[in-house]
This record gives sequence, structure tokens and C-alpha cells, in this order.
Amino acid sequence: HADQVEFGVKSNLFSDRLNATISYYGIKVSNVVTGDPTNIHNSLQGGKVESKGFEIDLSASPVQGLNIIAGFSHNESKVVDGDEGNVWLETGRRPIYSGPSDLINAWATYKIKSGRLSGLGLGFGGNYVSHLNILDSKVTGTFTLPSYTILNAAVFYDTSNFRIALNVNNLYDKQYFTGYSTINPQKPRNAVVSVAYRF
Repeated sequence: HADQVEFGVKSNLFSDRLNATISYYGIKVSNVVTGDPTNIHNSLQGGKVESKGFEIDLSASPVQGLNIIAGFSHNESKVVDGDEGNVWLETGRRPIYSGPSDLINAWATYKIKSGRLSGLGLGFGGNYVSHLNILDSKVTGTFTLPSYTILNAAVFYDTSNFRIALNVNNLYDKQYFTGYSTINPQKPRNAVVSVAYRF
């Protein structure tokens, strides 16, 4: 059972050159299903988890051909009523399935609109992810994946009939990991070429 409260504000400014959305949420979940710490073949229903946070989304076109999108989210989650020594539902801990508390993303593209180079464009942006506890209990101890920042870039040529693009991801060849009670290595620097034709 969950009770959720959410509200936000959305605005269009400077003749639609800047769009912004800010929202806040609060969620209380009860009767959480979790594993039985005394019997791996059994499940228990009980416990309470609270989660609250806010999100900011921005979209801007300050000059012709330039488009910027950016976002930020912050989340606080905590087991309010759980069990001692329960890896999945231990009182006072952040549930490991909640993910990182802070996420930031930004991406900007500029496309030439006129002249001999019309249709040629560049893109640049990245993502930030805060540290993540993939294990956090008295039983397992705490194992934390470090925060990371990934930068990406693109060059493309776009016309009314076709688009060709080269995207380079993880520009600085950052070694980073994601996980959910696991450690999952992510891709090193890589390049992707895409071609699209419009009928």
C-alpha cells in the first residue's frame, strides 16, 4: 500500500525559449514484501519505507540552432519500520533498490541553419551519478560504488531526407560501475555511427 503526494510548477519563459518544470514528491509505502531472514524459502509482508525528493527539468533554445536540455533529481529514501539484520528491510537504512540519491544530466546541440554548412551540427553533454550503496546492512556491511561523471559528444549532418551521426560515448574512458546488490562494469569509450533515411 502506498500514499503519494506530488506537486510542481511548470513555466514557459522568454517567448518559449526556456521551459522549466520543478516537482516535489513524497511517498510512504507500507506492507512491503521482503525476504524472511530466518528462512530463505519464505517471504514476509510488513515494514514501512518513506521516499521523498524533487526533480528539475530545463529545456532552452537561447539562439537559433542551439538546444539545451538538463535535469537534476534528488531522492531521500529510508526504511522507517523494518527488522534488525534484514538485508532488504533494515530500519534506518536506505533501501538498496532506491538507487543513487543524486542524478544530473545535460545535453546541448547546435545545428547550422543556413549557408553551405546548413544541416551540420555538434552535440556535447554528460551525466553525473552520486555514490551508491549496493549493500548496506549490519549483516553484509556497507559496500559503496563511487560517484562518476560521463561526458559524451556527437557530430551529425541532418537534412529533410536523411541524417548521419557519429556519437562518442564516455569521452575520457572513465571506468565506472552500476549495480543493485551487484557490481556491473559499464562500457569504456565507444563510438556509434548511425544513418537514417526518411521516406
